[in-house]
Amino acid sequence: MLNILSAIFGPHRAVTIYAFLRTWGLLVFGVVGVIAVAAALLLLNDDGTHEHEAFMTVPVLSATAINGDLKNGVIASVRLPDGSATSITSTEAPISQTVGQSACVEKRVYVESGEPRYRFKLPRYCEAS
Repeated sequence: MLNILSAIFGPHRAVTIYAFLRTWGLLVFGVVGVIAVAAALLLLNDDGTHEHEAFMTVPVLSATAINGDLKNGVIASVRLPDGSATSITSTEAPISQTVGQSACVEKRVYVESGEPRYRFKLPRYCEAS
């Protein structure tokens, strides 16, 4: 590598550049790499906007309290209207305590990807619709 640097920059500068690369090169390339990855994630990621599609009451297949207490939240598997099952987590105590044999779920659809997402809501939202 020193021979290549010497041919490009001359012998005196080549030694300085080589010493810099040996001591700080890995750190510099690492920082530049992290900045490049972070910039790519910021620029290529969608903005995450979503649209509310529906409130629905769905049957609960299984529910587990987080840390053994519903005040900490709940992880529940629910059966969606299309027949598929999904797992939903809620860490809000008032909502977690309403999950029983059935639960009120909000369906949201992300604008760019069209991917549906679900989250628990209070039962009053399902009763109003």
